[in-house]
Amino acid sequence: MLQPCVRHFSPVKIVIFSKVYKKGLNYKLRGIKKILTFSVAKTWLAGCAVTVCMALAASGFAGCGNTAQSDSTTLKLSTWGSAEELTLLRKLVDAFEQRHPKVRVEIVHIPENYFQKLHILLAGGLAPDVIFVNSLSYPVYADSDIFLPLDQLLDEPVDALGRETFFETSLKALTWEKKLYAIPRDVSNLVVYYNADLFRQAGVQPPGADWTMADLVRLGKKLTRDVDHDGKRDQWGVSFYPKPPLFWLPFVWSEGGDIFDKTLAEFELDSADAAQALQFYADLRHRYHVAPTREEAGSANASQLFLQNKLAMMVSGRWTVPVLRTQAKFNWDVAPFPRGKAGSVVGVDASGYAIAKSTKHPRESWELIAFLSSPEAQDAFSESGLIVPARKDVAQSEAFLAAPPAHGRYFVESIETGYPSHTPVRWNEIAEELNLALEPVWEGREKAGVAMRRVAPRIEKLLQ
Repeated sequence: MLQPCVRHFSPVKIVIFSKVYKKGLNYKLRGIKKILTFSVAKTWLAGCAVTVCMALAASGFAGCGNTAQSDSTTLKLSTWGSAEELTLLRKLVDAFEQRHPKVRVEIVHIPENYFQKLHILLAGGLAPDVIFVNSLSYPVYADSDIFLPLDQLLDEPVDALGRETFFETSLKALTWEKKLYAIPRDVSNLVVYYNADLFRQAGVQPPGADWTMADLVRLGKKLTRDVDHDGKRDQWGVSFYPKPPLFWLPFVWSEGGDIFDKTLAEFELDSADAAQALQFYADLRHRYHVAPTREEAGSANASQLFLQNKLAMMVSGRWTVPVLRTQAKFNWDVAPFPRGKAGSVVGVDASGYAIAKSTKHPRESWELIAFLSSPEAQDAFSESGLIVPARKDVAQSEAFLAAPPAHGRYFVESIETGYPSHTPVRWNEIAEELNLALEPVWEGREKAGVAMRRVAPRIEKLLQ
């Protein structure tokens, strides 16, 4: 009963699994503490059937055996996302199938631990045909030759798709070693959400297009209050996220620092500019007292504090719009990220669709991606308020720019000045090292420069 599953692991496929692992990813299956490594591959393979089949079944695959043949082509499309996103995607897939009656699309929805489960599918030779990826996590797959390069399909435009269709930064974010491996669906960047009612009550003007880091502190002080007069702050000027790096990197970039050099070979957070920017972020809590400490926030996250009128400004992405549209009981809007000496620079992460190199249906896979990249599909996602579309025409459309927020154009304008995300193959490990090293900085127990100099040797080893 279990032997067919074992047979899926050919020597070549195990090599791919080993290569992905050695690039810096540990694989932990739910309920199993044992880390799967290539060095114990033989031992693990003997008992892999139950573990892998269960994981694949949970990820949307009915079994490990061969499926029956039919006249139609079946594509598997893997994705993460909320129930609302899945409902929207299913509607789009239905529309695609109506226009391509001989193609059926099975959505492999993996709402949690997406990339960990994707590793299992790849190791088992069960890669989906079309894989939704993001620019932070895809380099390990691109480096391991998992995806088809897609440059030619955009350089010789078909289906009305060409490089000029998309924001250039979104294409750069999904490029690895000068090859494009995914067609962008959306970009993810940060703006500053603000509670307009709290600003009005404080008698101060909300931030404008050219506000600065000094303005952030100035406004933060005016909007941090002891509302109930019990001697403790219970309203704060600005949010604070200790992790992930997504939230503190714009402070670094806007002050002229960076996390790596352009080749991703050298660690640079220990430079003077970067360390100073990290310290400024920590000082929002412990020097200026305009951001809540961990103890002050308690169990509430930034979004909850914002919705409770306890936070005047919140750094966040487009994913916050649907929540505020349905739950906020106050007037709100957005402003660009404040300017540092290098300008207002936020990261431009991208998510998009890649084609597995192992697919037997590359033409149909491309047709599906072309449809999901069409104005019709991106309009549908944009109307939900969930994404910043990677298509330039849709980003300028009423579907995307409809209020609230009234200044939604700042999402688009920040793309042009943004920093396309580029991460090394072992980014997951590096991010974890940084989270651990910065924890005492965010808690006010250590200076940023000291912490970054201490962690630098470990990061540099991971970059080798």
